[in-house]
Amino acid sequence: MTCPQCLSGTGPDAALCASCARPAASASQFPRTPGDQYIPSAASGQHGPPASAPAREFRLDPRRLSRSDQAVGGASLVVLISLFLPWFGFSAPGATISISGTTAHGYLVLVVITALLIAGYLLLRSGWGEFPFPLPVAHETLLLAGAGLQFVLVLAAFLDVPRPGLGWEIGAYLAVAAAALAALPATLPALRSRQSRG
Repeated sequence: MTCPQCLSGTGPDAALCASCARPAASASQFPRTPGDQYIPSAASGQHGPPASAPAREFRLDPRRLSRSDQAVGGASLVVLISLFLPWFGFSAPGATISISGTTAHGYLVLVVITALLIAGYLLLRSGWGEFPFPLPVAHETLLLAGAGLQFVLVLAAFLDVPRPGLGWEIGAYLAVAAAALAALPATLPALRSRQSRG
């Protein structure tokens, strides 16, 4: 047992301190060293280290995107939809043939993936504003690469008519126009950024 006044040790069953004659208390009530003292945890809300800062909240806000970003994202979604519309067709009395873009050219699956990546990237950017991790390339360069690849593949598929006698249909025209509209807003900021560096 330990005396709460003079902190001298007494017998385990002693009611009074042998040094100062005051009532003794158990060590569990009055610790001998400061390290034995009870320190409330942070969960109790009294003392302790401050809680870590909360993670950045994801909240969609299209205003975080520039107008060129919005144009690239919207046009890429139109490209994605147009790939499944009729691209090539033939119409004659008693016979009508219609082929979608992805059916006519299997490599247009790359355009599907590219359009989804562009739309997903811009969706994340509108939710965070800035990514929580650094990107390997600049934002303008990334958009230019995606939109440029999309346009080149769509234009190649447009010019590559799968069979003689087939003509272009609404999906092909829509895809080329939308791919061009996506590439143009992505090209201008990249050119401006390059000119400002030079």
